[in-house]
Amino acid sequence: MPDSSVKIPLSDLVRLALPSGSGYLVGEAHRSRLVNWTVSVGVPLRREELMQEGDFVIVAVRSDDPDWEAAIKEFIGLNVAAIASNQPIPQSALQIANKAGLPVVGLPAGSDLRDAHRFALTTLLKREAQIAQRTNDISRQLFRLAAEDVDLDMIATEIAKITGRGVILQDKRLRVMVDKPLRDIDERDWQSVTKRITDPKLLPDGWTDRRFAAKNRGRVEEQGIAEKYQRLVTPIVVKHLARGYLSFIAGANEIDTLDTMLIEQGAAAYAMAMSKAKAVSDTTKRLRGDFIDAVLAGSIPSAELERWAGRLGHHIDSPHAVVVFSWGETKSGAPPSQRRLETIVNSEIGLGRLSALVRNSQDEVAAFITLDERLSIGSTRGLAESVFELAAQDYPRTRIYCGIGRPARNVHEWPTSHREATQAMGTARRLDENRPLYFGDLSVHRLLFQLQGYEELEQFCNETIGPLLEYDTKHNSTLVKTLSVYFEHLGNLTQTAEALYIHRNTLQYRMERIGEIAGLDLDNPETRLAVQLALKAYKLLPEY
Repeated sequence: MPDSSVKIPLSDLVRLALPSGSGYLVGEAHRSRLVNWTVSVGVPLRREELMQEGDFVIVAVRSDDPDWEAAIKEFIGLNVAAIASNQPIPQSALQIANKAGLPVVGLPAGSDLRDAHRFALTTLLKREAQIAQRTNDISRQLFRLAAEDVDLDMIATEIAKITGRGVILQDKRLRVMVDKPLRDIDERDWQSVTKRITDPKLLPDGWTDRRFAAKNRGRVEEQGIAEKYQRLVTPIVVKHLARGYLSFIAGANEIDTLDTMLIEQGAAAYAMAMSKAKAVSDTTKRLRGDFIDAVLAGSIPSAELERWAGRLGHHIDSPHAVVVFSWGETKSGAPPSQRRLETIVNSEIGLGRLSALVRNSQDEVAAFITLDERLSIGSTRGLAESVFELAAQDYPRTRIYCGIGRPARNVHEWPTSHREATQAMGTARRLDENRPLYFGDLSVHRLLFQLQGYEELEQFCNETIGPLLEYDTKHNSTLVKTLSVYFEHLGNLTQTAEALYIHRNTLQYRMERIGEIAGLDLDNPETRLAVQLALKAYKLLPEY
């Protein structure tokens, strides 16, 4: 006679004892119903088969013509807790069960009913031990997937299949990398959930600090998401840093002990997969950097470059454009490492699904971006702007400079595009431009670059605006800036005064002083041209 004190919820029995892929055919709303015992029977039913109220009944099929409707009615009459079968059940019988509130669980076709019965009995008698065993079995399954180099999406798919929960994998910046919706959730609700958890404020206290979060390895937090849903979240830790976050999403009040144990195993499996992926990525980065160095040096024959690029999985016969990035000055302390900048660039390339080769050198991070046949640099500009935004979020006290070269039609033109990008970035640094500069937009600067380093350029600047530079240095004034803003507004005094936040009369006085100090006649067209060139050229001088 079974011990009537041994009772567990039907939901626990389904999750702990039944094979992966089992699910409710009808009656899931009654999953909290308590189960007293489990029995195995066949249909058509026989008189001698004993079932009692509260039993979990595992049903086999004895003939080619089972009377499912009659059997369902008898199960209802006995008030069993639920039934489960690995055989198809007619819709008419399911309708009878659903109307009476009898849960019917479908087992995977071909699954062993004897094992299901045995595991169900073990779960009823030794629930905690069964939870541990189930966790170990699933853990081995997940780690086997991680070891087989499957992608992150496949691991999430398996976790969702096993747990019946929604699964969301986020990167270190909380961007959603993989999501597997909760079964039967409304699409708008799921979008609301995924958007909600990208808010850093929803993370447990301190978890936005990736080192602090790593110290909480194995810690699982439960949170409410809106009114109808809950989530479990835990950090994914690789080498003392949180590389991302794993969340399980379930209905309100549905999270249980198994979820808590499984999310830890899922995070550990993802940590293993990410660690392996990072090792491969680091090797690939080094090989790609070596390839770019060879291209820029121009020392490798074309045929060898093509074979090398093929081994890297990159097509060099398409047009490319080069974009280079570098940190500027920081308001406090040393700037972040070039490795951090490279990480930002690579993450944005991945999000934009761009084909690119990236090289991290001592002075810059350069990305060689594949273009379409129209030679449009729109994707390159978009990448540069995204890197600016992300760098500003992560390092608001540090400047970043960027230059973009013109399109290179073949690999032999890559050095030219790279040189142009570097020159554009140098101009951005000189001008303190907080935006990407495209070499094709530099106009007269492209001519001035050719004179950079010549004494005549320095002499021209000194003769034209030298007195103003000297006066500004001596008196801590801003006459050169005033003159620059004046030309930016095409000589319009009202607009210039507004841009400088000064009165028009004050501007008029400054312009008169500029003429007196430098001996400039700004009404003379040639003088105006010379001054504008000098204002652009002096920023290229070494002492600027």
